[in-house]
Amino acid sequence: MDTILKNAVQSIQVGVEDFNSNDPRRVLSAARNIYAGILLLFKEKLRALSPPGSNEVLVKKNIQPSTTQTGVQFVGKGKNTVDVQQIKERFASLNVEVEWKTIEKIQKVRNDIEHYCTSHTESKVREFIAESFLIIRDFLKTNLKLEPIDVLGEETWETLLKTAEVYSKELNDCRSAMEEVDWQSEALAQAVTSIHCPNCLSELIRPKDKNTTDPVFSTCICSSCGEEFALDEEVIQEALSEHFYADSYIAMTDGGDPPIVTCHECGMETFIIAEDKCAICQCGRTYDACVICGETLTTDEQDLNGLCGYHYHIANKDD
Repeated sequence: MDTILKNAVQSIQVGVEDFNSNDPRRVLSAARNIYAGILLLFKEKLRALSPPGSNEVLVKKNIQPSTTQTGVQFVGKGKNTVDVQQIKERFASLNVEVEWKTIEKIQKVRNDIEHYCTSHTESKVREFIAESFLIIRDFLKTNLKLEPIDVLGEETWETLLKTAEVYSKELNDCRSAMEEVDWQSEALAQAVTSIHCPNCLSELIRPKDKNTTDPVFSTCICSSCGEEFALDEEVIQEALSEHFYADSYIAMTDGGDPPIVTCHECGMETFIIAEDKCAICQCGRTYDACVICGETLTTDEQDLNGLCGYHYHIANKDD
């Protein structure tokens, strides 16, 4: 086993041992070691892709040209290795696929643990390990062509597997509870799954009352830290913005109608075009089309007494 891979495995194993310890002081160590192990797995891939005699060029932070008998070859310089951003860039150019959104989430959870190392830490670490498990498993099998249980050992693998299963079940329970709420909007029902706890940033969110008749102004509970928070206009607006981010970006760059716009009644950017109503106040358009030309009226034209912008301007000009 190569040194980098060996260090990666040892780091993950030590992290799991820290997690299994009854000493709460080792929680932060668990997160640090497992995250470091993941980065080392990435570096092992770069090492394996480095040409022979290049001093593991793809792993090194600095590279320099060197003259050989066959021409010029780039070789690694110094002992410093690549950082996360460089790994990302080199993977992109080498077509090595990694779920970077998950990596960023893991990094964020690790930072949360460092900054909020309090009573809800165990649950937060469980979330961290569950996300890490997916990356470790997929990267070992897909990119390094290794079986996780053979590389990590049965004990470490079983802990990762069981922890991920526990977290997955808890997350599914929370999502199921959210699905039971009548959100009065299909888009909103999908968007609320992205809501995070304002206290610990966990995604283990469930409704306090799943039978509520006014879901937009209801209360949610974090299963991770127990925090209760209101599902107010700002939370809903942010959830919808995140849910429709890709569609909004395409509409902005390639043209076309945005998926959500500002509601003419409540003023929040929560009017869902596909549903023709606002997710917060449930108001729809009073006027569907211009009474003169039949042009479809937008939410911005609802205060023009049934006229489109052009004919409203003409009418007022005549006055």
